[in-house]
Amino acid sequence: MLQIFSLVLTALAGTVVGWAVSFYSGFCVAVGPEEDERDRKKIWKEYKWSLNSDEAKLIPMNAVVSVLINVAVTEGTAILGGWEQTILLVLYLLSASCLLGVAYVDLKIFEIPPLYDILIGICGAARLLADIRHWYVYAIGAVTVSGIFLLIALFSRGRAMGGGDIKLTAAMGLLLGWKEILLVMTLAALLGAVIHGIIMVVTKKEHLLAFGPYLALAGIISMCVGEQIIGWYSRYVMSLIEA
Repeated sequence: MLQIFSLVLTALAGTVVGWAVSFYSGFCVAVGPEEDERDRKKIWKEYKWSLNSDEAKLIPMNAVVSVLINVAVTEGTAILGGWEQTILLVLYLLSASCLLGVAYVDLKIFEIPPLYDILIGICGAARLLADIRHWYVYAIGAVTVSGIFLLIALFSRGRAMGGGDIKLTAAMGLLLGWKEILLVMTLAALLGAVIHGIIMVVTKKEHLLAFGPYLALAGIISMCVGEQIIGWYSRYVMSLIEA
C-alpha cells in the first residue's frame, strides 16, 4: 500500500514538474535559436501555453518517466538506504524532467536551453556532496564524455558537435558518474544511428541530426537500468577473460 501511494505521489509530482517543463520548453521554441535575436520579453508576454500544444505532451510523458525512475531506484539491485535513496530519487526525477525538455527543444530548434544544463549540473553537484566519499567518480564523469565531445567539436570546427551537447554531457556526467556517462554516450550513439537512419529511409530525405534527444533518452535509460547494464557487461567481459 505504501509503495502504491509512493508511485501515485511520484506521478502527481511528475505531472506538476512536467507542466513547468512543458511551459518553459514551449517558450524556448517560441523564442527560437539564440542567433535569431528575438525580443524575449515581448515573446514572454505574448506566449500562451495550451493543452492542445505539442509541448503539452511532455506532461504525461514526465509522469510516466517519474514512475519508472521511482520503481528503478527503489527496486534496483544496488538499493541505497534511507535518506541516500530519497536524495537520489529526487535528483533523478528533476534531471529526467529537464532531459525531456532538452529532447523537445533540441528536436524543434536544434538548441539545448542552458537552464536545463544548469539544473542538471546542480543536481550533479548535490549528488557529489551526498556521496562525497566517491567524489572522484562524479568529477571524472563531468569531464570524460564532455572532453571527448569538446575534442570532436574542435577538430570538426563545430560542425560535428555543438556546445550544447558538451555542456549537457558535463552536467550529466557530474550526476551519473564516469561509468554511466560512458554508457549514455554509447547508447545515444546507437540510438541515434538506428532511429535517425530509419527516419531518413522512411522519409527518403536527409535530416539534420539533433543529438540532444538521444542523449536525453540514453540518460533516462541509464537512470533506470544503468547499473544493471554495466553489471551485465562486466560479468560478460569477465566470462570471456576466464574462458
